[in-house]
Amino acid sequence: MSAYLVASRYALLAMAKNRLAAVLLIVFIPVWITVAKTLTTPKTFPFRLRATGTWLRAGGDEITMISGSLNAVSLLVGFLMFSAARRTRAFDRRLTAAGYPRTALIGAKLTTLTVASVLVSSYATAWMLLYWTPLQPFLLGLAVLADCLVYGALGMCLALFLRGEVEGLVTIIMTSIIDLAPQSPVASTTADKPLVELLPSYGSLQTSLAAGFTRSIILSPLIHSAVWLTALTVTALAAFALRTRAAPHSRRAPAMTGKG
Repeated sequence: MSAYLVASRYALLAMAKNRLAAVLLIVFIPVWITVAKTLTTPKTFPFRLRATGTWLRAGGDEITMISGSLNAVSLLVGFLMFSAARRTRAFDRRLTAAGYPRTALIGAKLTTLTVASVLVSSYATAWMLLYWTPLQPFLLGLAVLADCLVYGALGMCLALFLRGEVEGLVTIIMTSIIDLAPQSPVASTTADKPLVELLPSYGSLQTSLAAGFTRSIILSPLIHSAVWLTALTVTALAAFALRTRAAPHSRRAPAMTGKG
């Protein structure tokens, strides 16, 4: 437990020192939500909520704000976790080679993912609530949190296979665009196609739309998010374990100095 607590503390401190992520959080999310709300037409659009098959009507500005928020948080948390995992990659190898428990490092990474996702999703949801009153605010926040977790796990996974930050950032940006653009009821005519159910943000977007415009508690779409989260997390942790499997075990874990 002490090894886990020390590893988590250093991982969270390293994440907090990411100035670019802090600027993006403070500036990018409010700007993106504000632009989506103020510059998009408030004209009411009918659309089919695929998760239930029911038809709903909502303002184009509100629908765009939801999809824009998911796009913003997915980029931010994905990049944040990619950057954090990439920067500690060599240090993790040295720690495990010296006998530091891999389970403690894995637990620290999961803790960082959870904390980052909760903070970013809460911030984005709070900004949406400044402009709009959804019928189910808590469910909306849960849907945004699910998207943060999925893309954070994607960022950790990519960090084990891509060398540079530019490669990771471009991959996350393109994935988010390919993911959310075909699903928007306002921007796309493919939002009702069966294949959208395979996309990472399907569960979050469907749940967000249900939270915004219905009083029904619809959680079934989040099963899709859970599947994506599980698959990406298992892949990332399995790759981490394989890359450090040759590390010899020692009875006593070395002290972490924070110097990589």
